[in-house]
Amino acid sequence: MITKPEKFRLTVVGADEDVPRLLLTYGRGCGGEVAFAMRPRDNVALHVHQVKKAPAKVWRTDLGLAPSHAPELDVPPADAVAEIKRVKAGLPPAGPATLRGKWSGFLFCDDGTPSVRLERKVAAYGTLKLASKADGRWTATFDRAGKWFTAAKQESAERTSLAEAIQAGMGLVIGLVSEACSFRDTRRRNTVDAEYAAQHPYTAPKDAKDPTDRYQGRSSFRAIEQADAWVVVNDVGSVVAKFGTREKGKAEKYASALTRGKSPTDPAGGSPVASVTPDIAAGFGLTTMPGIVVAPALSEIPSPEPPACPTSVARIASATEKEAAALEELSQSLWGSTEAPELLARAGKLLRHAEALVKSPLCSGKEQKMAWEDLRRGADAYAQARDAIARGEKPDIVTTLRRIAERVSLAATRAAKSCSAGQQKLAPRTPAATVPMQPVWPPAAPAQHVPTTKAPKTRKAKAPEVDPAKDQALVNAFADAIKQAAQQMGGGA
Repeated sequence: MITKPEKFRLTVVGADEDVPRLLLTYGRGCGGEVAFAMRPRDNVALHVHQVKKAPAKVWRTDLGLAPSHAPELDVPPADAVAEIKRVKAGLPPAGPATLRGKWSGFLFCDDGTPSVRLERKVAAYGTLKLASKADGRWTATFDRAGKWFTAAKQESAERTSLAEAIQAGMGLVIGLVSEACSFRDTRRRNTVDAEYAAQHPYTAPKDAKDPTDRYQGRSSFRAIEQADAWVVVNDVGSVVAKFGTREKGKAEKYASALTRGKSPTDPAGGSPVASVTPDIAAGFGLTTMPGIVVAPALSEIPSPEPPACPTSVARIASATEKEAAALEELSQSLWGSTEAPELLARAGKLLRHAEALVKSPLCSGKEQKMAWEDLRRGADAYAQARDAIARGEKPDIVTTLRRIAERVSLAATRAAKSCSAGQQKLAPRTPAATVPMQPVWPPAAPAQHVPTTKAPKTRKAKAPEVDPAKDQALVNAFADAIKQAAQQMGGGA
């Protein structure tokens, strides 16, 4: 018999924004209680399944994935409630709300397997839909109705995180409605028209009541007799307090107080018992008393000065990658389980050194942003492990150290690439190339003379050749002519 999947309506904080800030739901179903909280912009999500009188089972992610299987990790119910509160705390400010419509959706439970679906009607002829896949990835689909178009059409895109899938879906919207006036039809006018916004300001919808406040899981504690002492354990069997072999009454009273939600004092009547008990400390290779600091907070670890020299950036990036590789190798060895606190503190110092590298003034661009995202995820893994140890739990330190090492290595590689690209942009302009000098030997061939064009010269007429006999005859003839003329005028000489 095929059963119909159970569904829980999602409460969306920032439903009008392009990328919502928070998704929440709570309900009774799937054999118990279901609670879900997700911050799409931060890629963080938590899914809780609580069966009555049993430990809570949780599923976590810091990659923006959707829950692909039923929660499996056992935690005390009170810790599950605290984790949900941490996911909801400190939300980012409201983002842009340019698209029409609002986000709505459901969390489905199909025979214990969860899935998430979201949708938003961004135009009268189109709806943007987001659906999680079996592997936790997201598929964005835009359905364009045939009305006002020649035919209906559908396009899809697959992404790892919900925020990336929403952005890819917005690209599909623009592409498929570009035949119509996509800007006017899919955008709110008062978000793009200043004059219209002055007359008709946009009012964001009020956020609905938080449904996860109804999840009030409480941890139960009980006293157990061991060979050398009475101990108080929580739902998952972790020791939270230890008493003497004859202190059964104190142990039971202590467990009863914890179950009622009170903060009992230690067996000596002093200050509250530290969250890290002797057994937990011994399990991590520590021999000190409760109250020890298993690993410092990242804010307490000093950060070196960001490098400003290209050579220093390259060397520090290489050293950081080597340290990350060494940390990952140690985490998989015997030391990973016996020296977890020391290795976790070493990972915190490595994160701070990688942070200084990414802060270098030489770094810029997309690679630097991706490096910051890697560091953020590594820092989240560090904080979760540190908080779990402080609560008296024994998290999977090997996996945590491996995740931190991988993120730091990626951040160092991307920072080196980013700083290299930034250095190329800031480099001075290369001077124009100069013509190299000609070699002295062999000597250069003599240059050929190229005649220039000049105006032609005027040639002078040649003087006639002189003939004395002819000249004398002409003179004599001329003289005879003059003598005859004179005789005719004057009667002779």
